[in-house]
Amino acid sequence: MTNLKGKLAVAMSTKSGLIALGVLLFLYLIFVQRIEVVAPGQGLTGIRESNVALKSPSNGYVVQMFASVGADVKQGDPLLEFRNLQDEYQLQEVSESLELDRALLYGYREEKCFLTSATFNDGNNASDKQYHQQECANQGTPVGSGGQYILNFYQDYLQEKGYILQLEREQKRRQEELLNKKEVLSKKRGILIRGGGETLRLYDLDTELTDLNSEIISFEISKIDTQKKLNDKFMTFQLRRSERMLTLDEKIRELSSDIVQKKYQKELLEEKKKNAIMRSPVDGSVLELTEGISIGTFVQEGTPIYTLKKQGASQEVVAKFDSRYRYFLQLDRQVKIMTNSTGFSKVFTGTIQDISSDSLPYEPGQENSKRYYRVTITPNQQFLDLQLNLGIDVNVMVVENEITAFQYMLSVIPDVFNFKVW
Repeated sequence: MTNLKGKLAVAMSTKSGLIALGVLLFLYLIFVQRIEVVAPGQGLTGIRESNVALKSPSNGYVVQMFASVGADVKQGDPLLEFRNLQDEYQLQEVSESLELDRALLYGYREEKCFLTSATFNDGNNASDKQYHQQECANQGTPVGSGGQYILNFYQDYLQEKGYILQLEREQKRRQEELLNKKEVLSKKRGILIRGGGETLRLYDLDTELTDLNSEIISFEISKIDTQKKLNDKFMTFQLRRSERMLTLDEKIRELSSDIVQKKYQKELLEEKKKNAIMRSPVDGSVLELTEGISIGTFVQEGTPIYTLKKQGASQEVVAKFDSRYRYFLQLDRQVKIMTNSTGFSKVFTGTIQDISSDSLPYEPGQENSKRYYRVTITPNQQFLDLQLNLGIDVNVMVVENEITAFQYMLSVIPDVFNFKVW
């Protein structure tokens, strides 16, 4: 009996001790143990600019499609080919115009080389000879109507020059004959005067001498007149040649400028034709294809066509926080990141790098009538070293403070009580 009472006393004492221990533990949890006050959010692991939107670089018709939704692609893989009929027509037009301009430019340069060649030796100055030596490989032949036109003036001048040279030789021969005859008549006259010849005979000699002098003077006047005609023809040739040279220089400058412009325009159109095949700029997969895009579809410049998902390890977390937690969201603030995967539960830290400028509405069916802020978070190096896959669900918490459970319970009680005094 005594032993039974002793055991009962020990049991009571143990029970009291356990109750006291429980009370102490409860008081510790309520008044001592501190808990974190957090602003919770939901996020997904991802990569910077993970979604790449591809738009049509120009207007055109889709002629071939190489990738569909879900297909894996490598950087440089063809996705879609389209054809721009307007650009193709313009390319053909520019190419033909460019070839025509080049042919015209070649012709004008050949004509200028012809006009500065030895064919026009009498009209070439030092500048013309230097140009021909530097720019013209050959002596040049009559080319184009302009060159032939100037050649006609030059041939007319040469023909007149040849005629004048022949006339001068004849006149010189005739002048020498007249001078000899004049000398003979002068001697006869002197003899008649010394011999007391007949006066009538002297008059005849004087008349003949006068006629000879008149003919000699006439030859001199004729020579001056023919030389003037020759100079006039030469000046006409030089004038026409100078006008044609100026015209050629102007056309060569204009064509050279047009050729450069059309050359770059052709290169641009050829580059556009080459880029008519849309290629993947990244390694990844086709996430979306704009509805209605198929072979034969006409797409306008800037129309979204593909959305690609980059391939790679997670480098950031994009989270959604209810708009009521905006007070706790600040740039460069530390956050905690917790993975939700079964068998993989870890806690990481990160830093807020970007916050949407305004709150955004949830998608239909999610959190009716509520709004959220989109927050981009850069995880710590430990998170990056794990090379996690994209699209893992994580919980994100912004720790505001640490308080006890008792302080938390007091925080829900209004700070001000209103008592009505009767």
